[in-house]
Amino acid sequence: MKVSLATILKAHLITLPRWFAAPFFGSAILLGAVLAGGINVNAWVALIAGLLVMAGGHSFNSFLDYSWTGLDRGKVEDRSAEKDYCGGQNLIEAGIVTPPEVFFNAMGWYLLSAAPILYLGYAVGWPIILVWLGGMLVTFWYSKAKFNWTHELSLGVGAGPLGVLLGMYSVTSSPEWITGVLASVPIAILFSFAGLAVDEWPDAEANLKKGVKSIAYKVWECKIDLFSYLSAWIAAGYIFQLFLIVIGILAPMTFLTFFLIPLAIPCMIFFKRNFRKAASIFVLIAGFYPVLLLVGQFIGG
Repeated sequence: MKVSLATILKAHLITLPRWFAAPFFGSAILLGAVLAGGINVNAWVALIAGLLVMAGGHSFNSFLDYSWTGLDRGKVEDRSAEKDYCGGQNLIEAGIVTPPEVFFNAMGWYLLSAAPILYLGYAVGWPIILVWLGGMLVTFWYSKAKFNWTHELSLGVGAGPLGVLLGMYSVTSSPEWITGVLASVPIAILFSFAGLAVDEWPDAEANLKKGVKSIAYKVWECKIDLFSYLSAWIAAGYIFQLFLIVIGILAPMTFLTFFLIPLAIPCMIFFKRNFRKAASIFVLIAGFYPVLLLVGQFIGG
């Protein structure tokens, strides 16, 4: 099968990096900057670096799920399903790109991220380099985490604490990092512990045959009502956010995120009628959560 240059470029520059997740990771980085003192030029540099790491991590995930864990390898019914918001799962099997090409794509994003990070290490302090390294390494943990019950935890660490800490250490070399970790928990809960159940739902039947072990897959296997499961985690995330507002870590204006609830609930109801479409809309709504959290903290902090 001959693949056009435009298709190959789209795969490398758009599909593999999975830019749909930028609101989660980007907002977490800028939230960290706000918590550490405010958004400045260095915070924007950290944002660029963080999004490049995100792109590399997503590309590596496609490579690892094909070449290492095998979750994206095999016939259509035996591999991870393609989603409307994320098509990186089937690029290699479809012959659009090869495993070595995806590997070098991932390494390219990681190498590009080194320039802004080294600048920040010089301008602000070397601790940000440790956060950067953790952000790259978490990708490999995430790939194997699907087989050892740390699936949700690995993604939560990458989307929450590491992103916020990257932003904090771009502003100062000695931020109140515990505050940052606590502030990142609602993002981690909603993006990982709730979101993975939606993301893995269409993959569960195929991936369970390959030995995956995570709560997200068990929700499908045990026939747990997805609406109830998501509602529990969403409630937990918002309750923890309220707690952070009460103790003064988050600003009261972060209450803006509560306006998403009446949008998310009707969407979740339609999971049983048209899961693929409803899931895509749910991901879009969820993407506004960290953005509104950031806006609320910026205005009211």
